Amino acid sequence: MKYVITVVLIAAISAVLFINRETVESYLPAWASQTSVKTSDTHAAAEGQSKGGGKRGGGGQAGARVSAVKVAVARTASMPVLRQTIGSIVPVAQTALTSPISGIVANVLASDGAEVKAGDLLVQLDDRTIKANIERDEAQLAKDQSVLDAANATLGRVESLSKSGVDTQQQFSDATATAKQAAATVSVDKANLAADNVVLSQTQIHAPFDGKLGAVLLSRGAYVAPGANVVMLTQMKPVYAEFTLPEPDIDLVRTNLSNKSLTADVYPTQGQTEKMSGSGDIVFIDNTIDSASGTFKLRVRLDNEAETFWPGQSLNVTVNAGKIDNLVTVPLVALQPRGDGYVSYVVHPDNTVELRKVTLALSDGKIAGLSQGLADGEAVVVEGQASLTNGSHVTVAEQTHEAAPKADAIAGTAP
Repeated sequence: MKYVITVVLIAAISAVLFINRETVESYLPAWASQTSVKTSDTHAAAEGQSKGGGKRGGGGQAGARVSAVKVAVARTASMPVLRQTIGSIVPVAQTALTSPISGIVANVLASDGAEVKAGDLLVQLDDRTIKANIERDEAQLAKDQSVLDAANATLGRVESLSKSGVDTQQQFSDATATAKQAAATVSVDKANLAADNVVLSQTQIHAPFDGKLGAVLLSRGAYVAPGANVVMLTQMKPVYAEFTLPEPDIDLVRTNLSNKSLTADVYPTQGQTEKMSGSGDIVFIDNTIDSASGTFKLRVRLDNEAETFWPGQSLNVTVNAGKIDNLVTVPLVALQPRGDGYVSYVVHPDNTVELRKVTLALSDGKIAGLSQGLADGEAVVVEGQASLTNGSHVTVAEQTHEAAPKADAIAGTAP
């Protein structure tokens, strides 16, 4: 008896829940809600079949899913071949100035960080000793010069008398030897005096080129040994932007360098602004490829008149290596990666899609330049690809005609 009552009670509760299923559905757990939906759909299908006399509805595609997508129209355009890399500023000239001789610093005319011109006097060493040596050697030269003059005069008289037969040939030979000896002595004196003047010049340290000084390492009264560092001088304008590219780009770079169409734009990695950018021609390609990194070194010359760039500064570099014409351009999001390349969904006029393989030639991170697979004017899906298969029906929710890149806004890179 209890069993019968229990069964009746369960049946009554089930009936009440079924009648009020829409009201209580939100309170049911997920598994119960799904079961309820399936049961409801089953009942609805049964009712529809009953009303239709058990026949399937006409129009076999009426129940097929139609996906809403956004598309872009492919456009033919040219894209520059650009390479993105990093680099740094290196000076055209940089020299650690040293003292060529030992001595005491008499005067320091340079200041830390000063801008100097070629030939400017930076440091003066004590030159009193060498000046005294020069005076001594000048006096010795004057003395020996007078001896030479006397010897030449004697040689002249002896030569005249020898020709007239008054003096012998021996006397003429002796006078000639004396004059030559006096001339040699004068030559030695002149060499000593020249050496003294060289030493005197070494007591002054001059700037060999225009540039900017670092910290001056000497002060007045300090003793300087030969070869001791005095100050670092760095040329600030022009400068080089130095960077590397991967080995596969060597032929491309060499070709465009010979055509004089190889340029680069540089920006500091920190605090990048338009005012801090620079550009110039690439003037140097290293004669070797680094086997460890598989890269080769290049340099671009920057005027740097405003001293925007500083030696050692890190850079972002964009290398412009020509352009490729007649590429079909689409937004990069229209490409789907596959194991053997890329594919795109092409929308036909009947609103069906075709899965088509495409070949990527260049990309700037936003625009893709294709060498094969698409034609100018074809529409490709840029949003909604996840729900598509080959032959799917779609509705176009949005279409753009701005797939073609602007000539000055492309940064093409290899795929």
